[in-house]
Order: sequence, then C-alpha cells, then structure tokens
Amino acid sequence: MKSYEYRAAAVQTLAEVGNADANLEICAHYVKQAAQQDVRVIVFPECMNAGYLYDSIPHARQVAEPINGKFVSGLAKLARQYDVYIASGMTEWDPKAKKVFNTGILLDRKGDLVVHYHKQFLTTHDQNWFEFGERGFPVVDTELGRVGLMICFDGRIPEIPRCTALGGAQVILDMANFFLIDQADMWRPARALENGVWICAATKAGQERSIYYPGGSLIVDPHGNLRAKVAWGTHGMAIGEIDPTLADNKRSILGTDKFADRRPDTYTVLTWPYEETVVSKTSMEPIVPGEMTFNMAAAQTHVSESQPTTLDRVVEQVSHGARFGVELMVLPEYVASPNWRIDETEAKRLAFINSELLEKFGEVCKTSKCAILVPNVEKVDGKLYPTSFLIGPKGDVLMSYRKVHLFSDERAWATAGSEYPVVDTPYGRIGIMMGYDGMFPEAARCLGINGADVILWPARLQDRKERTLIAVPRAVDNRCAVILANRIDAPFGGGSMVALPAQFPVWDVDVATPYYPDMHKIILEVIEIAGARQKNMMANVHMFAKRQPWTYNALVAQ
Repeated sequence: MKSYEYRAAAVQTLAEVGNADANLEICAHYVKQAAQQDVRVIVFPECMNAGYLYDSIPHARQVAEPINGKFVSGLAKLARQYDVYIASGMTEWDPKAKKVFNTGILLDRKGDLVVHYHKQFLTTHDQNWFEFGERGFPVVDTELGRVGLMICFDGRIPEIPRCTALGGAQVILDMANFFLIDQADMWRPARALENGVWICAATKAGQERSIYYPGGSLIVDPHGNLRAKVAWGTHGMAIGEIDPTLADNKRSILGTDKFADRRPDTYTVLTWPYEETVVSKTSMEPIVPGEMTFNMAAAQTHVSESQPTTLDRVVEQVSHGARFGVELMVLPEYVASPNWRIDETEAKRLAFINSELLEKFGEVCKTSKCAILVPNVEKVDGKLYPTSFLIGPKGDVLMSYRKVHLFSDERAWATAGSEYPVVDTPYGRIGIMMGYDGMFPEAARCLGINGADVILWPARLQDRKERTLIAVPRAVDNRCAVILANRIDAPFGGGSMVALPAQFPVWDVDVATPYYPDMHKIILEVIEIAGARQKNMMANVHMFAKRQPWTYNALVAQ
C-alpha cells in the first residue's frame, strides 16, 4: 500500500484508574483536536483504558477489557467519525488464554483493528498483573507506511525494536508510561537511530497513585533527531510530519548500511534460551566487591602528524596514566597509524609492526602491572584482520578480538572476524568491540550474553550521536561498563568516555562526562565489577533472563 507524508500526534495525558468511560472522553477530546489540525494518526499512552497501578491481580482482571470491549469499540467509533488512525495502549483480558496482557492496538480509518501487540518485556509493576507478550512483532502495511508497535520498556531491550524494524517497519508507534526522563531523551532517539526508523511515543504526565510520570511524548526521525515534543509535566500533543520513506534509506557515512552490514551469522547466541547462556551462570557467581574494583580509562592518544605524536610519545602518555594508578587502559582504533582511514598499504605496515607494537606496550604493562588494549592489524595465513589485543600485567596477550563489522574502506583489504569472545581476566570478564561494531546493538548484546562485565570499544567515531546516544545504551542495556576510546582525527573526534552499568545520574552525556577534544587525554573511571555482575536494572527486571528469545528469529535470518 502506497504511503505518503502525513501528520502524527503523540498525546501526553493521564488516565483514571478503572474508569474506561472517563478515559474514552479524554481520548475523544484529543482525537477531535488532532483531526482539526489534519493529523492522520493519534497515539495514546500505555494502559489508557484503565490506568496502570492496580490493587491486585483480581483488580487488574476487573478493569481489563477484551479486545472487542467498550474501550476499543469507542476508539473505533472515533476513528470512523474523524477519519483517522488511532493507536493506544490498553489493559486487555484475553478470555481464550485467560490472561491479562499489556496490549497495544492500531485501528485504521474504518475502525478496524490492524495491529494487535502484546508488551514483550515487563517491568516490576507489569509483572504484578500482566503476562509476557505472546504475539511477536506484527508489522502491517498501511497508508501510514509499514507500521509496528512497542510499549514503553520494550524500548530498553534492543532486540524488540530491532525485530520490529527487521520485519519491515518504517514507523514504530510507542505507547508508554515513562518513569524516567532518559526513556524519552536517550533511548527513543537511540532506537530510532540504530534502526533507521521513525518512533512516535506517547506517554503520561502527572501523578497516578504512587508514581509520577514526568512526560516525554515525542516524535523522532530515522536519524535520531527530535521532530516534536510535549513539555515535561504538561498535557498536550507532540505533532510532527512523518515521511515513512525516509526509513527505507539505511545508508550512512563511509558507504555503510545499518541493515545490509549486519552479521546475522554471528548473532546466534541472541536466540538461545537464557538457561543455556553464559550470563545465566556468571550473573550468579559470588565475588568480593572490594577485590574487584579497578581504575579503568580511555586513553585518547594516537600517532599523529597534524598534532605531532610519535608512537614513543603514545607509549610515554600511557605510561604516565599507569603511574597515575590506571589499571586498564583502552587505546583508540588503529592507534599506531597517523590516518583514521586505513588503506591496504597502511594495513600491511601496521601488521608488519604488530610484534613491535605489542612488545612496546607489553613493557609498560610489566613495569606498571597494568593492562592495555592495543587495536591494530594482524596478518595470518596471508589475510589481514583488524584485531585488538589486550595485554596483561605480565606483558602477555590475555585475549584478542577480530573485528566483525567492517567499514567499506576496510572491506577493500580486511577479513572480518566472526566471534564475540569474553575472557576471564584479573579485571573481570572482558569483551571487545571495535569501531563500526558499536553501531550494531547485536554486537554488545552478544558480549553481554557471553557474560561480559566490561566492554572495551576502541573507535574512530563518524557521528557525535555515537557518543551521545549509543555508548550509554550499549552499557546499560547489558549492565556492563563500556570504555570508549576515540581518535581525535576521526570525523567526530575526541569525546572518549566511560559509561557505567547503572547509567549516569543525568541523561545528558555531555553533562555527565565532559567532551574532551584534546590529544593525550586520559578519561578515568572507577569500575566496580560487582555492579556489572548483577544484571537487574531494577527489582526482578533482569536484562537477560526476562527476554523472549524464541521470538527473535529475525535477528539471525540471512
């Protein structure tokens, strides 16, 4: 079905607990307002028919409605009356399954139900009365484009919007009860950016029993740019223009493609039952917190001709950091090259000096009893691999990682790796991703499932949003620390940082960890492995155990 540019509205309001009639009146008020402004689709928040905080399971069952009940019938009548699409969250009673679901629906202009979705990932409150979703990730072709749904905390699990986007969605309508500001200001733009889709998210504002909803209703484009938003703590609508065809172009800088460059052959672990994963064991292993706390840092230094820096100067700077007390340091991608872009000639040179490079940094590690990640190139059986080497305090290589996702300039000479190893080290369980790997949520997710406590990310960033929108979700989604070491001569230079497993106290990355453009900058953070070893974001909300991997087949489809 052909789509066209249209206006969408994300409604920010508050539902009354157990009062479907009053909540329908609220919906009618906003549908009329939106239709008067030529809006074609109106999105309402989560559980709009009955509120969200119930007294008990019987109370939830009492206020829940079947999909053909009063609330949906009322919305269908509004859709027909005003000739609009309506999406809403609702508390649904399924009489056949005899279960209560946290449900999302989309009605077309005739009032017909075209998408019926169940929330997949349940928070603490959800689990008090809802069942985990059983309908997968439906996507429908409409006049609005190809549309899928998600509900609130679904957006904190990268597999959920990813599977919806892989199912063909150009637009994801999100019905939410955001508790925290970062849900709107970081995670929605991040999910839109990494999947190249529109996200139109409607959430509540105001006090419902013991919870205050701050708001955050918004529309975000496929590049992660905010197009419309409702002010915090107010009621109203975020209205913006959506061109669904923009989501068809997954191309980005350096000839990359967000979907074509995926490596589904390497993501198999994402579909494994939790009980079969490494993280199911490591998250239960006891450790002594005081013995597993380390100073770790991103070392923003590399060979450079424009800001004269020799390899010996880089070694000297790293040595200073080690003497300062840094126990593990990460160097930027291709640290020994003066060029952020590597051709075959330069790759062969880096491979030729690989032994010398590891020896130089190995001496620093032995002298200072530290570990250093050295990203370089290795040549094996005539093939060149972009490889990172973690050198330990004895000067030996504790682990190595071959880059899985290659930029187009690397594909001319490089052979990609195919594994995401995580290794026990004196500094906890360490995983590595290099450069372009970081733009794929699957890479960090595989490392998390393989039991990583810390992810080392040497990079040459192409876009500021990789720092402001991608780094923190890669850490918090997986309850890992992420150490991002960036070159200063990359298209987006500098800004190396350390993201913590439990996220920053403020969502704004540039406030939480300042952007440094300087050469030779050491960005230090204290990493408590105990905080990374437990994988609960909040009580009974395990970031791996509660996933529904049986629904993730789209992630590994070729």
